[in-house]
Amino acid sequence: MEANLDRLARIHVEVPPGGTERRKHELGGFARYCILRIEQELGTREQWNVRIGSSGGAHASVVTVQHRGETIESHASNSDPELAIWDAMCRIEQRLRYQRVVAGAQMMAELAQP
Repeated sequence: MEANLDRLARIHVEVPPGGTERRKHELGGFARYCILRIEQELGTREQWNVRIGSSGGAHASVVTVQHRGETIESHASNSDPELAIWDAMCRIEQRLRYQRVVAGAQMMAELAQP
């Protein structure tokens, strides 16, 4: 249980003001679910920040992940806040997958050198 709390402490979620506490809890829970799903396959990252904003019926999300001195950020917008979160998470996930492939290729190249 304590390890799970440590994992969640690395995740900071900001939701738009004004909604009900239940709605804020749901959006935060969904963002955390997306992050933990990504990390389950691609590994734990040092810090995640998710900001969700709304204006004029549109919702925007900004997802930032920091790991080993690198920062990756992704933006998305949608009329549905969950879809805005999902779109930004999908973009982050693809970039993390790409980084993993590049790192693996670099390691293989280094091992192949005499």
